[in-house]
Amino acid sequence: MSRETIPFNSALQAWVVSHGGREAAVQRDLRGAMATHPEGEMQTSPEQVQFLSFLIKMMSAKRVIEVGVFTGYSALGMAMAMPEDGVLIACDLSDEHMTEAKKWWVRAGVDGRIKPVIGLATESLEQLLGEGHAGTFDFMYLDADKPGYDDYYELGLKLLRPGGVMGFDNMLRSGRVVDEQIQDESTVAIRKLAAKMRDDSRIEYSLLPIGDGLGLALVR
Repeated sequence: MSRETIPFNSALQAWVVSHGGREAAVQRDLRGAMATHPEGEMQTSPEQVQFLSFLIKMMSAKRVIEVGVFTGYSALGMAMAMPEDGVLIACDLSDEHMTEAKKWWVRAGVDGRIKPVIGLATESLEQLLGEGHAGTFDFMYLDADKPGYDDYYELGLKLLRPGGVMGFDNMLRSGRVVDEQIQDESTVAIRKLAAKMRDDSRIEYSLLPIGDGLGLALVR
């Protein structure tokens, strides 16, 4: 029993990664390849991807959206958890990142389940709504620009079915959310969104201290 979440260090995190889930060789290889990438901190942690994959399997999710792909590690894990006829709409601004991601998806044999979309995420999500996809998605994962989270949240509420789930990465901002002296745009946006979701009657909400903080919104 414990009244508080125990603090993590690198050794304990490594133990969780090696004992807390099943990471395929292609996932380990991608994670290793990104270890020296200049933007490698943008990659979702392996224990968080394992949890997202677990949720997708538990929900039998077949229609998923990701906003913020980077080089494809989280999309890879989620796509591997989906059935063969599932589809993951992968939204990102960077052609360079998407090109790298596609190589790993092909290598894993899940590229047929992933539809890459390049452009502003708000426009991509609005296009899905315009095409008649409101209320048809099971799961949505956000790991992109933090000032844009509120817009993605509102659009996601329209795209997800009742009982659908939205996940939000970086809800702790490496601990910066608790320091009121820190007023950068991204941290302020996360504070406002966390308070909004906590009080939003349209959803059930939970914030987990996994990775850099994973917020989960269950659509009522």
